[in-house]
Amino acid sequence: VLVGAVAFIVTRFLTGVFTTDPAVQAIAHTAAPTVFFMVSNAIMAVTVDGAMLASRDFGWMLFLGVSTFLVQLGALKRATSLNAIFATFVFRLGVYGPACAIRAALGRGAIGKAITKTWKEKKTAAA
Repeated sequence: VLVGAVAFIVTRFLTGVFTTDPAVQAIAHTAAPTVFFMVSNAIMAVTVDGAMLASRDFGWMLFLGVSTFLVQLGALKRATSLNAIFATFVFRLGVYGPACAIRAALGRGAIGKAITKTWKEKKTAAA
């Protein structure tokens, strides 16, 4: 969130460092909230992606990556502003973490199986 906040601040308040064009600055200012969410979601997605890579759940990663890409591609065809384009990335990256968490909570994939095994062991030990 902190890195997302820095991206927001730069995009909203420091565009003059990068351009003197008022039109570009205005577009950047309006995109600042979306940039915050996009950067924050990207950091979370990379973290979750690392866990998924470590668990070798490549089939799920491929399925999720391709399916969210196809949805994003369809949305990009309708995007008419920089905010709308960035919002497609917010969607794609924002779906990844929760989808992986739901999969794990349902006991699917290597991470989900490990969590389920741990819960069962704790339940057995407590009984």
